[in-house]
Amino acid sequence: MRANITILRQHLTATIRNKDELRKKITSLLHFSLRSGVAVVGQNRIMAGNAGSLGLVLVNSNASENTFRSLVKFTGENRVSLLDGKFDLGSETGKEGVKVIGLKRSELQVQIGQLVKQYMKESENER
Repeated sequence: MRANITILRQHLTATIRNKDELRKKITSLLHFSLRSGVAVVGQNRIMAGNAGSLGLVLVNSNASENTFRSLVKFTGENRVSLLDGKFDLGSETGKEGVKVIGLKRSELQVQIGQLVKQYMKESENER
């Protein structure tokens, strides 16, 4: 377990130069979170679980307003991040049709959250 965390930290400490690199890093970590069981895919599975166990919920920009509102109400506003139109959870994770991914509280979730914040800042700077 410690070896995995060490590898994860080394993977994250590499310098990220632009938005494309950020997206690749987030995608890589999302794949890892799916394999490790940290990720919960889909609104129904998220809503069926315990809201307190989730640290972050990623929502595609093409998800409905109702989906976004219900997730904010269920998990809390601080935990829900609306991604820009260039980041499609379905195509990035290889799971077509996915519009929502929840991440259970973990160090991996914290790292993905930091990268998503940085990605969103880069998106705002482009405007």
